[in-house]
Formats: sequence, structure tokens, C-alpha cells
Amino acid sequence: MKVDPQIFLDLCENAKKLIFLDIETTGLKGDYNSVLVASIKPYGSKPFSFSINRVGLDSIVLKDTKKVLEEACIWVTYYGKGFDIPMLNTRLLKWGLEPIDKRPHVDLYFTLKANIITGRRSQAHLLDWLKTPQRKMAVSADDWATLPSNPQEYLPTMIRRCESDVMGLEALYRKTKHLIRDIKQ
Repeated sequence: MKVDPQIFLDLCENAKKLIFLDIETTGLKGDYNSVLVASIKPYGSKPFSFSINRVGLDSIVLKDTKKVLEEACIWVTYYGKGFDIPMLNTRLLKWGLEPIDKRPHVDLYFTLKANIITGRRSQAHLLDWLKTPQRKMAVSADDWATLPSNPQEYLPTMIRRCESDVMGLEALYRKTKHLIRDIKQ
């Protein structure tokens, strides 16, 4: 049985089982870097985050994030198929934990890439161009560079940024939902 993607999305929204996900990490490779923050925003609700106590020790953040992702019916990310989910699974593997069970997954990066032509594809650009009330929060290069040596000072900024990203992701989803024609895992 095949369900129309728009009907499926509406059902997941109404059941509060559609979630937006974003992570912040110390770098781009899971063997050399680790997760700092994972933010989740259930559709229409406030975001919440899991964060580390010490850089490199992300196993609890990973377990908590995995649990929430596996309780959802569908995930919405921005380049999450290319980064967020593989990074989480790489770090889970490092700690000897099972990968995240797959779910239907809308990656707005790929949805929009296939349906619109813009000068830039960043989430920040699209939020600005579509005049959504939510904007992507900037973090200076110095803050990123200093974070590992002083996480207690800079981690609140990373949490705010990650939560800002999932709020922006929901705003982008609301503006472009009608373009979602296929949902894969």
C-alpha cells in the first residue's frame, strides 16, 4: 500500500511524531571528532537538546538522541542523510552501540535541490530568501576554535545555535512542504 506523502506528513504532524533534527560536532569525521549537541524539535513544539559534559565523551548524548529518533515516525533534516545520521551512527559504532533504526526521512537539502534553482543551497540562504521569521544563528570561528578548551563557557552558545537550526528547519519545512513528493528512509 502506498500512501500519498502529503497525507503521511499530515498524519505524522497531527500525531506529534514528526521531528526535526540537527547536531553540532567538533568536526566532520566521526573517527576524529565527536558530537557536542543534538537538538530535536517535535513538529509544533519547543526544541530540546542533549549536550556533552566533556568533549569526546558523547555516548550519553548519542543514546538519548537515538532513543528519541527511534520513537518518531519521520525525521526532517537539512543534509542529515549526508551528515547528521551518518555522524551519529559513526559515533554510536565507536561506543559499541547499535546504529539508529531507519525511519522515513525527509532531507530538505535534497528535496529542494531537486525542485528549485537558487544561487546558494544553504539553509541560512533559503531562510533569508523565503523571508521566514527564523534565521540561522551565526557562531564565530573563534568560538568554534575555543570551544574544545573551554566547553562550559561555549556550549550554551552551541545549544542555542543547534536549537535555532531546528526552528529554522521547521520554518523551511512549512514553506516548502508542498514540494515533498517522495519519502524514503
